Order: sequence, then C-alpha cells, then structure tokens
Amino acid sequence: MFLTLIFFIALSAVLLALLLLERQSLKRLRDDLSAVNHSDESTPNRRLSLPAPGRSLEALVREINVLMDQKQTVQVESLRREKALRRQIANISHDLRTPLTAILGYTQLLKDPALSAEDRAEYLTVVEKRSHTLQTLLTGFYDLSRMESGEYPLNLCPVALHPILCELLAAFYEDFTDKDIHLEIDLEDGLPEVSADAGAVTRIFTNLIQNSLKHGGRYLEIHQYAEGNTVITVFKNEAGGLTESDIASIFDRFFTADRMRTGQNTGLGLAIVKNLVEAMGHRVTASLDGSLFSLCIYWNQA
Repeated sequence: MFLTLIFFIALSAVLLALLLLERQSLKRLRDDLSAVNHSDESTPNRRLSLPAPGRSLEALVREINVLMDQKQTVQVESLRREKALRRQIANISHDLRTPLTAILGYTQLLKDPALSAEDRAEYLTVVEKRSHTLQTLLTGFYDLSRMESGEYPLNLCPVALHPILCELLAAFYEDFTDKDIHLEIDLEDGLPEVSADAGAVTRIFTNLIQNSLKHGGRYLEIHQYAEGNTVITVFKNEAGGLTESDIASIFDRFFTADRMRTGQNTGLGLAIVKNLVEAMGHRVTASLDGSLFSLCIYWNQA
C-alpha cells in the first residue's frame, strides 16, 4: 500500500512537471511570437523554438515557422519594391527637371528686349528641343504604364517583319549617314510571318534603331533569319560604356548607362521593347561580348 502511494505521488509529480514545462513552452512561444509580430524589416530573421520537446507543440511550432518565413519573405520583397520605386521616382524627377530647367532658363533669356534676332532664334531652338525631350519622356512613361497594367491595345495577326524593318531603316538613313555609322544588314529571304501587332512591331524596331543611334558607336549589325519555328531578329552594336552587371538591368524601367543622367536618355526604350515583345507572346534577350552589345528577339511564327 505504501509503495502504491509513493508511485502515485511520483506520477503526480511527473505530470505536474510536464504540465509546468508545457505552460512554460506556451509562454515562451507566446512571448517569441509577440516579439516577431512587433518587429520591423531591420530585425534579423527569427524562428520559434521549444524549451522542451513535445510532439503536439512541435507540430504547432513548425506551422508557425512556415507562416513566419512567408511573412519575412513578403517584408523583404515589399522593402525591395519600395526602394526600387523611390529610385525610379528620383530618376523621373531628375529627368523631368533637366529639360524643364533649360526651358525655364532660356524662357527668361527670351524676355530680354535687347536680345538679337540670331540669339532669339537660337534660344527658341533650344526650348523646342528640350520640349520634345520632355514630351518623349512623358509619352514613354505613360505608354509603359499602360503596357504593364495590360491596358495597351494589341491586335495580333500575321505580320511580315521585313517590310516594317526595311521601311524604318530607310527612314533613318540620314541619321545613320550624319553619324557616319557603318551598317551591316543581312535579312534572310522568304521568312514566314509572325503573330504580332504591326504597330507594336514598328515601335519595337524604332526603339532599337534609336537606341543604336544613341549608344551604338559607329557600327550596327542587323540580322533577321528563321530557325525552326522561330524568326530571330538580332541588333548588334558597339557599346563600350556597358558592363556585364548592366546587362542584368538593361530592360529595367529608367535604367541608363548615362551615370550622370544628363537628359540624353530616358531609360524607357528597351523597357518598352521588352514589354511589347512579351505582351505579344515572344521573347527578347540581351548579351555583351567584349564591347559588342547584342539584342535578340525570338518571334513565334503565325
């Protein structure tokens, strides 16, 4: 009888100890979870742990840790997006301020009644050029916003790429001549039509030609050929200012190799190219081989 009593006392003590450990574990979990919920993005990643083993609590802790990992992932992504947005807003502000400052400055100069006719004509030309730069920036930003929100209208149908590209090259012939750019063009005959919007294709090729004129040095190579069920367009030009690290960001909004952001480049051209190409179901890539920058578009046949 005495042994039985001792056994029950010992069992009760063990059960009481387990209960106390369970309560301590729950309190520890509650305190840790509260600390995590009140932390910010500067707090290092934290996970819950048990001061003592317990199957039911271990399962609960695992599920809570999964939720915590998801929360931390969302926080990191949110912080990344916020920083990117701030950087883009700063870039937009700088790019808008550059032509606006010139316009306002020359407008003040034009108010001088003693200004000569020659100077007045020169200042008006500067104002006109800066106004066009500002218009291009605003139009590009508006169009890119519409593309990314799915509001840019696209009418997909069979499109022949050669006539569009050749017409644009003829239209920009004087620009190439003025900059003494050597053109090497190889367009394969009899290429199949691709599924695209003709207006979007014109915008894509226009942006690529303008990008080459601004940043391509004195050499531009254009190829267009078929490979299996794909039509491939390649623009290749000199790009001494680019680095391998730039290639990863080449299609980002407002990216520009112009580190000083002098207002000569808005950084929207290639971002628009990528958005239009992908919106039509095709693919575009960029690469750097030494000082040669290559951009390839892979069009799906119609």
